Formats: sequence, C-alpha cells, structure tokens
Amino acid sequence: MRAQRILVLLLCGSTLALAASGCGGGGDGTSYPGTKPEAWAETICGALSDWALGLKADSQRLSADLSSATAIKTVKAKFVTFLQNAERSTGRMLTTIKGAGPPAVKDGPAIQQTLVSGLERGRASFKRAVARAKKLSTVDRLAFSSGVGALAQDVQKELTATGEEFNDLGERYDDKTLNQATSNESSCSNIGG
Repeated sequence: MRAQRILVLLLCGSTLALAASGCGGGGDGTSYPGTKPEAWAETICGALSDWALGLKADSQRLSADLSSATAIKTVKAKFVTFLQNAERSTGRMLTTIKGAGPPAVKDGPAIQQTLVSGLERGRASFKRAVARAKKLSTVDRLAFSSGVGALAQDVQKELTATGEEFNDLGERYDDKTLNQATSNESSCSNIGG
C-alpha cells in the first residue's frame, strides 16, 4: 500500500530533519552551572541518533511487512504498532535528554527547555497519530488509504514545524563552546548526515 510507505518515508525524513539541527549556546569564558558541553552533546546527540536509527529500522521492517500484507486489518494493525513504537521510543529518548540537564553554557536552561518542548510536541504528534490510526476504516481500501495519506501529511507538518524550531534554536543561542562540543561529537554529525 503506497500510502503507508509514504508515511514511513515522511517520518524518517522528519526524524532526521528534526535531529539535524546543530544546537548552539554562549562561549564567553564565563562559568555556568549544568552539564559539561562535551558530555551534554554526547548524551543529546547519542539519544537523537539512536532514536532516528531505531525509527528508520522500524520503518524498514514496516515497509517489508506491508509489502506482503493483503488484508486491511493486518496492515492497520502493523501500522498502529509502528506508530505506538515510535511514540514509546520518543518517550525513551526524551527521558535520556531530560536526564542530561541543561548544558553549562549561557542560556543552557533555555536551550534544554526548548529542545525538550519541541521533542515533547513530536511525541504528542505520534500519540495523536496512534489515536487516528486506530480509527481508520478497514472496510474500504480507498478510505483506509486516504486516511493514512491525511495522517501522514499531518505528522509531516507537525514534525517539520518542530525541526524548523530546532534550526532556529542554533541561531537564537549561538554558543561557541556548545557549537565546538557538538562539532567534535561524532554522534552529532551522524544525525546531520
């Protein structure tokens, strides 16, 4: 079913766009409370990278499962499970990111709060998608396919808006120390590339 494959591709693309923003902060020589920028970058980018890779693997599994499924009820069940897993993995990633605390840079708490808020909106997007997917018709193939397409567009729109907010985060809080820490962290470059 083409609509499901489109949603999978949109979710993977959005995940990478959402994670690819290089977060910034302030390197003015002042000491700030919080997590050392290097440790913060490693934790944040590692969590985002693991999340994106997990979502990509789940998407590939879903795509393979859907290529052999013919019954709409089976397709719907696999689709709902995929979205539930995406929501759960987003929750685990958020727990890790919250646990990192703010980076020890100027505006560190604001950077952390903006990051967490955006990711919470991404998780809420998956939660809404699960609820909508559970209501999709299994009686009419066209209605099901249409519903998946509309759901895909809405999720894409929400995740793209979150990704744009993250891109603005790097511009709003341009911190030399944090920029250096994220540049030196391999998991940060993995999400961007």
